[in-house]
Amino acid sequence: MIEQIAPVFIFVLLGYIFKMIKHDISEALTEFVIYFSLPALALAKIRNLDFNAEIIHIILIGYVVMGLASIFAYSAGRMLKLSKKDTATLMMVSIFGNTAFVGFSYIESFYSLDYVVYALVYDQMASFIALLTFGVVIIAWGSGEGNNVKKVAIQMFTSPPLIAIGAALYFHGTVFPSFIEVMLDKFQATLIPLVTTIVGMKLEIRALNQYFKENMVALSIKMVITPFILLIFLYFFADLSQSWLKVTFLETAMPPMTMAVVLAIRGGLNKDLAINALALGILFSFVSIGLWNMVIL
Repeated sequence: MIEQIAPVFIFVLLGYIFKMIKHDISEALTEFVIYFSLPALALAKIRNLDFNAEIIHIILIGYVVMGLASIFAYSAGRMLKLSKKDTATLMMVSIFGNTAFVGFSYIESFYSLDYVVYALVYDQMASFIALLTFGVVIIAWGSGEGNNVKKVAIQMFTSPPLIAIGAALYFHGTVFPSFIEVMLDKFQATLIPLVTTIVGMKLEIRALNQYFKENMVALSIKMVITPFILLIFLYFFADLSQSWLKVTFLETAMPPMTMAVVLAIRGGLNKDLAINALALGILFSFVSIGLWNMVIL
């Protein structure tokens, strides 16, 4: 397990060290990932993906798990007597997982880049769409300011990865010229090193003590409780030996989503609570994701 997690940890550490010594270039790297790495992965993998019952089940599992997490997070917010803004923030970091930046890295480490396509389906067709719909509603409810959120949501709907998925569906089964295939392979190979480095640059270790109780509740819901409930269901009603199901399960257990945190902050929610949940979730994932993977082996 250590050998599998080590590459993720090293790239995250390098990103954090580079930010501390030089400066944070995560925004520029994120732009490269969004405009080149992710679209290349979508065109290379989804274009040749067999849209069978497995893909439908991946998407369905994603929505069911996020639905459960939303109920738990809202109930926790009421029990903790949080303000509407803090409850909305708690919901955002409890519902939406880092199924791309962190998720792709773990899936590639535990399995291979070929299996990242299942994570991509979960990320784009479940997490991403839910964020743009239900997530926007949560932020508008929590902040009472919908204009900025709507603007960001429009930008995300027209994002290159989503457009690339549409193109991949349009060209499904099409064989591109060899030089295009080679270019797609080269660009998608940059995905894992870049996204893990970006995660390291997003870490803010010095501020982790703020909203610690709220974050522990959020991370318990996101990374322990809902995956555990799903695992019980899968144990009795599914075959966990299937690789696509293992990938899907691990995706449900990922830490809070970077894009959800960014959107929450832009929408006027609790910045410190959201950022700390992101940082603590990433650190906790070094232990939790490895343990979950051992459970489902």
